[in-house]
Amino acid sequence: MKKFIAPLILFTGVFLATLLLQKHTFECQEFDGLFLLSGDYFTGMFQKSFPISGIIADFLTQFFRFGVYAPLIVAVGVVLAFFLVRSILARFCIGWNVLAAVFAAGLWVFIAFAPGAKRGVAVVLILLLVWLLSRLLPKRKPLALKAWVDILGTLIITGGVFLFLFLSHDVREREKASALKSAVAMADWPRVLSVATPEACLQDRSMTPFALLALGEGGQLGNYIFNFPVRSRADLDMTGVEESTLSYFYKAVLYENLHCPNEAIHNLFQLATLQEHSQSFMILRHLIADYFILGNFDMARKYCEILSRSTLHGQYVRYFKEQMAASAPHTPDSAEVRKNIPLISHDALYNLLLFQASGIDAPSTVDRILCTFLIDRDLERFRSVFATVRDRYTVIPRYYEEALIFAEGAPEDISQETIQRYTAFQASMLSMGSASQQRAFADTYWVYYLSKQ
Repeated sequence: MKKFIAPLILFTGVFLATLLLQKHTFECQEFDGLFLLSGDYFTGMFQKSFPISGIIADFLTQFFRFGVYAPLIVAVGVVLAFFLVRSILARFCIGWNVLAAVFAAGLWVFIAFAPGAKRGVAVVLILLLVWLLSRLLPKRKPLALKAWVDILGTLIITGGVFLFLFLSHDVREREKASALKSAVAMADWPRVLSVATPEACLQDRSMTPFALLALGEGGQLGNYIFNFPVRSRADLDMTGVEESTLSYFYKAVLYENLHCPNEAIHNLFQLATLQEHSQSFMILRHLIADYFILGNFDMARKYCEILSRSTLHGQYVRYFKEQMAASAPHTPDSAEVRKNIPLISHDALYNLLLFQASGIDAPSTVDRILCTFLIDRDLERFRSVFATVRDRYTVIPRYYEEALIFAEGAPEDISQETIQRYTAFQASMLSMGSASQQRAFADTYWVYYLSKQ
């Protein structure tokens, strides 16, 4: 019975570390992964290096989407490596659990930092091959350490790796980025804001557009935008940044929420070109949902058919097939209608104005237009557009009030709180130095407007 204590300690440590420290890291591996029971998939895999380990890794990765499956699979893989190494060492008269634990811990760290499951699976398969070859050696009685030494050594090794991962900056940053991606993909806006806090965005500016997207979807962009480190339009819409998996993902989700699924689909296809399989589970799920919203049921059914070749998407596919069976598809637009569809440009503000003029008016569109003017310090256009949409707001958002009072003096519907804050700001211009004033009113639009950044 004592010989099972060491692997049990190792299993518990790996399971808890993966669950507590890297849950979203492995979840995002499923987002970017693909496994299909189809000839095209297997043909493509056998054209790559190490196809067997790749297929097994892709099969296992699809389970990472669900709760405790990733911690369980990783822990089982590490413990399997432990048993294989222990058995191999026994053929060389070495019965030290602690040595097997050292190798298993090394594999654990390797898996924790690997970009996907393929490399870890390859190591286990190689170990399995070595174990099979070791069966050719004569069986001997191994020299064993005292049980308590093996157990204590395994406990120290497991605890040491757990502590290393807990303290690792790379692990924390990767998990934070993965938690953000997971929350955005699930449209869980409160969770997005819990990850992409103003402090986190200050450390990693790439988080800022996602935080502002979450604010917009929650109707709070005008109240909190300048609590975040906003310096240019790119912080709001990622225009002018180098195209990458992050920017394509952001734009796909942005256009979905702006009720422009055609443009979302375009960015999903762009994202697919950067994926290992030129497609992924997450992209397929979004394509089905976007084509369903468009009423293009032929394309939605096509991607449902592809996703149904996965072993874990039956319920997802059935849901959309039932929805399509209960709904009427959209009649294809005529050439005359297609001629009048607005063309998306690289100017995000132009796109927003175009959407609104064309009747594509998502709840956050107006706020994104107004906040773009604020970021550009274009108070004249802000004031002009705000006058046409004033009736949308029962209470004027804070930064809109600050912009209006800065541009117009004190309009009648500005709150007394904003008037008092502006009076104090004006007084500080005479009594404080520039640096002190910026610290005292750092979260106001006035400081942003007067800054040269």
